[in-house]
Amino acid sequence: MPHRISVLALGVVLAALPQVAAAQPRQTAAQTQGLNDAAMQAIAPNLADNTIQTTDNSRDNGAQGVVQQDEAIGANPYTPFSYDNDVTYTQADGLRTSNTNRRETPADRAGRYYGAAYSSGDLASAAYSDDDYNSTRGKTTMKPRRLGVFDQGTVDKRRLAIRPYIEAAQVVQANLGSRSGLAYNDDVVTYSTLAAGADATINGRNNQGVISARYERRFTWNRKSNTDGVTGIARMSSSIVPNALRVDYGGFANRTYVSETGAAFGSSAVGADSLTQVYSVYAGPTLATQKGDVAVTAHYHAGYTALNSQGNVNANGVSAGVDRLDHSTVQEGRFAIGNRPGEGLPVGLGVDAGIYQEDVSNLTQRVSDKHVRGSVTIPVSEDVSLVGGAGYEHVRVSARNAKFDSAGNVIVDANGRYVTDYSQGRQIAFDTEGLIWDAGVVWRPSRRTNMEFHVGERYGRLGGYGFITYQPDDHSSFNLVVYQGVTGFGGALTNSLFNLPTQFSTVRDAITGNLSSCVAAATSGNCLAGSIGSVNSTVYRGNGFSAGYSFDRSRLRGGIGFGYERRQYITAPNTILANINGKVDQYYWVSTYLGYHVTPRSTFGATLDGYKYISGLNTAQGDINAIRAVGLYQYYMSRHLTATASLALDGITREKADDLWSTAAALGMRYTF
Repeated sequence: MPHRISVLALGVVLAALPQVAAAQPRQTAAQTQGLNDAAMQAIAPNLADNTIQTTDNSRDNGAQGVVQQDEAIGANPYTPFSYDNDVTYTQADGLRTSNTNRRETPADRAGRYYGAAYSSGDLASAAYSDDDYNSTRGKTTMKPRRLGVFDQGTVDKRRLAIRPYIEAAQVVQANLGSRSGLAYNDDVVTYSTLAAGADATINGRNNQGVISARYERRFTWNRKSNTDGVTGIARMSSSIVPNALRVDYGGFANRTYVSETGAAFGSSAVGADSLTQVYSVYAGPTLATQKGDVAVTAHYHAGYTALNSQGNVNANGVSAGVDRLDHSTVQEGRFAIGNRPGEGLPVGLGVDAGIYQEDVSNLTQRVSDKHVRGSVTIPVSEDVSLVGGAGYEHVRVSARNAKFDSAGNVIVDANGRYVTDYSQGRQIAFDTEGLIWDAGVVWRPSRRTNMEFHVGERYGRLGGYGFITYQPDDHSSFNLVVYQGVTGFGGALTNSLFNLPTQFSTVRDAITGNLSSCVAAATSGNCLAGSIGSVNSTVYRGNGFSAGYSFDRSRLRGGIGFGYERRQYITAPNTILANINGKVDQYYWVSTYLGYHVTPRSTFGATLDGYKYISGLNTAQGDINAIRAVGLYQYYMSRHLTATASLALDGITREKADDLWSTAAALGMRYTF
């Protein structure tokens, strides 16, 4: 019956179509720019076009209210590719390289230091003039050609582009068994999928952003196993006062495989019947203005994140792994004022202040961070500037204990999560206040090379952060980011979403339809892998790096991205989670991509994603490795109808438990309106 539904749906789609057009030598790529293009750029930035394309602003009379958001000043360390804004800035306005060191205020640089908690989301910073704002509007460096396999691209030169679609597919999945050789691990299942979705790009005077949403229903032979899911990502910005005040808002929904250790493997489809649904939304105003030589920026945003999975604690109060997040809220605000070197003073001076608070429902954990900081920028040559700052900060992490019954057993709710004991006060897990400082160097010898690194003390510990962007030619680019921060799962995810650009293309799995860890931006790749590596509810101190390289050579393009994150958990003594205080989880990830134009009407693409999760917690699974390889052939039957064939191999190996391996093949049709 499920398969009849799928076949019937395909028949209805085909009957509604006009006769398939004969093959034309000219491609209709602008309408069907797809995900091979997107997937490569999601791994690393593609700056193949040296001259940034811009939307015609002649009809706007210079009153643009929303600035394209990939000029992200004060990058969030959980958004690995957001540090290339100064490079794209000089490309957009044609400034001399010697001036780029003086185009950013010390207040902006303070945002670089204040990591995940202080993400300086002033994406249209007041350090830029109105002309600078307008020069970045609507820019897209993606080439409008058909190299798409996973999904329709969302980057478009038009001010409004909406592409709704319907899709049907038949999937065969074979579980290849495990080390135990249990019979139930070796079955073959078939199921049908029906999906509906839309990709929209808004690039107007007062509104900019991207929305990609998809609903999928899976029909199995056993109707009790029918499942559905919602996946999508949105990043929007709307002008309230042109060139001064705007509202930023967005959201994220995805399904991911979560292990007992809390490790989240976004690309894995093993155990697809029990994928965890993740939701996150945020919104808030941003102010950016210029008063003479002084730039003033401020922003506030609030976010909410939730998971629908079980808490991983059994009825006896014994943890089967880690306590997975239920839901959390985050609030973050920042105010900065400063001048650029050479404008009023030979050096740049600035002051900024900020607050951050994250509240986690699990045991009412809370992160509270307040800071004030002064900074200075000293140009020492046309290519080099010395930067530094000092200030005061107070950081506190606290939580309550779980409730116990009269027999001394911990109480859990129906979802397996600890019940919080509100009769007791908060217990301090981490508390530090006092002097913070940082010093660094900025080096920009050319438009193709941009480097900045800092060392300093924050959270009571010496650390460092920085970035390198390098574009050796017009067909390749390299990016490296080093970051640090104290946050929880929800705070890291909402801050990553907040720092996404307002123009990008989504990347989806060819078979599951789930979102990839990365989106493909015009001037940078933005990956969420670092922020969603684990769904553990516990607050942590995180640091790591992310790097990527991409190339585009005529009909062939590809890339590789990889990263590492170390999470040291922070819990209060004399609580149920006291035993994991100071324990460390480590997360490695890599993503590779290769796409090839077979003919003007067909493309082939392949992706390979790998994860390694080293858990410092005493769990039954131990360390975990995961891998997923997907190949997809796509044939454009007409301007609207596309046929796809895909093949995937999925595997999870566990140190102390059985391995899981599966393979899947799918045939599908998509009609794009």
